[in-house]
Parts: sequence; C-alpha cells; structure tokens
Amino acid sequence: MIENRQFSRPIDAYKAMIDQLVTETSHGVHEKLVVDEGVWLKTPHEEAANAFVRSLSNEQRRMLARLLHDERTSAIHDALAVLTWWILSRGVGLTFRGEPMPTELSGEGLNGDYIGRLADWEWPN
Repeated sequence: MIENRQFSRPIDAYKAMIDQLVTETSHGVHEKLVVDEGVWLKTPHEEAANAFVRSLSNEQRRMLARLLHDERTSAIHDALAVLTWWILSRGVGLTFRGEPMPTELSGEGLNGDYIGRLADWEWPN
C-alpha cells in the first residue's frame, strides 16, 4: 500500500494514485494462487476451475498466471483510457483539495502514465 503520507501538491497526489494502481492492483489473487498453490480459488464451489488448474504443469500454470496478469493490466489500462477520454473530450477533471490535478504526464493519457510506470518509466520533473 502507498504509505499514508500527506501530499501538498496535486501532482504528487496524481503520481501516488497512478503508482498505487501499478503496485497494488496490477497483480490479482488468481495469478498468485494459480502459481503458488495450483488452484483458482480456495472455495468448494470453484472445484471445476481448481481441477482445471491442478491438471496443468508448472510451466502451464506460470503461463496462465502471465495471461491473467496481462488481462488485468489491460483492463486497468482500458479503464484509464476511458477516463482520459472523458477528461479530454467532456470536461471531466480530477481535483486534489479543490485544485485541478495534472494528468497524462507522459503525453499519452492516464493509461500511458500507468503503462509507463509499469515499465519503470521515471516521472518527469
């Protein structure tokens, strides 16, 4: 979790928000369970999915986890792309303590900032 610190500037809050998406929401419970425990979920009503995951080799489970991860980050990207469209086309905005927050520091939308940070892109000064 992003440390509980106080931000004084909207740009710092924006960067923390994107970084939190990268660090906290880009990895799902399913990808971890598939690789680490060989199950989909630890619930009885998911036995069919668990049986499928158990039938996979370790290499296949790692591949499935990678696919799940890619799908998850794609979904976050797509949601941020829609939000960027609303910001750029419909006058929607993000604020921090009543001040407008800068967005799309990469020049490629909130989704571009997210993907950049996933790839260890450094924030501009």
